[in-house]
Amino acid sequence: MDIKSAPIKLFHDLFARGLGELLMLRQKGEQVMLGNLTMDKGNLVFKDRGLLTGMAPARVAPCWDIGIVGAICDVRGNDWDSLTYVGPDHCQIAVDLSSTRHGLLRSIVNASGEDLLVFRGSIYRGFRMLLDAHLLPVVLPVPIMTKDNIPGLAITDFRFASAPIEVLLAANDMVRKSVDRQLSLSVEDVDVSAAEFDTLFGDYLKSKKAAN
Repeated sequence: MDIKSAPIKLFHDLFARGLGELLMLRQKGEQVMLGNLTMDKGNLVFKDRGLLTGMAPARVAPCWDIGIVGAICDVRGNDWDSLTYVGPDHCQIAVDLSSTRHGLLRSIVNASGEDLLVFRGSIYRGFRMLLDAHLLPVVLPVPIMTKDNIPGLAITDFRFASAPIEVLLAANDMVRKSVDRQLSLSVEDVDVSAAEFDTLFGDYLKSKKAAN
């Protein structure tokens, strides 16, 4: 469960697209850590936030075993510029979700009518969807393939960890702030293409400009 569980090139590729903004859960031997990847002298370095000091690995094991809620990957040519988040139905996940868990994830639906299981979009819209449903998305340094054979890293719900409430609240605050920093009212966030946006608002913007 160390960072080397996935190819280092994958980490570099995803880091170049914003992986360092995302909270990551890592285990090294008997030590569990929650932090971020940073670049130091050309090398990727994991910076621990110190939230899990002294915590036994067994308390976070469910995050690997049953907590996976999708994956992040680098897919180009989309309407969004960020990494892509895909829901469980798009992933080759080794563990089977229970019918109860599967039903819960399907019940998470955003304003566009997309449910979490089949969601495919911006990492920030995906994380906002998870946060709004009271899930706590963090990255696992575990390789996962999408069903389109695109390599990525697993996303887990950190609320599966048996962690003190103050740790959960602190982690939730970090994740929400990283998402809020990136999200603004844009074509991506209203979930329409640039052409659709122009059709919907083009005449209004032209009239507004003419009035000024």
